[in-house]
Amino acid sequence: MDYLIVAFFAFFGGNARYLLGVNLPVVNGFPLGTLAANLLGCFLFSWLVKHIMADKDVNGRLILGVGTGFFGAFTTFSSFALETVKLFEANIFLAFIYLILSIGGGLFAAYLGEKFWRPKANKEDFK
Repeated sequence: MDYLIVAFFAFFGGNARYLLGVNLPVVNGFPLGTLAANLLGCFLFSWLVKHIMADKDVNGRLILGVGTGFFGAFTTFSSFALETVKLFEANIFLAFIYLILSIGGGLFAAYLGEKFWRPKANKEDFK
């Protein structure tokens, strides 16, 4: 059953990634679509799963589907790796910028997603 849930959500994540890539241009070999998908995915995955789904006791299979299925297909390491190699061959400076933005930006986006919104504490939390 878990495979079907992951596959179902991956269909939507992959299509969202495709649409983002089609609508954001590659500028001088710099893959804006992949960068945007990975940064947005890091932020949204951290925010949605941590603050919305986990805090609301959402079913674990739904978290699996959204996290592994949707965001696993939306973000992509293979495209990041291939595009980095292509950039190194064409423009080493842009390749380093892409690496810094992707890795550093991804970590920072995940951090922001975790810190962006926290539900108000209940009085029972302090007893």
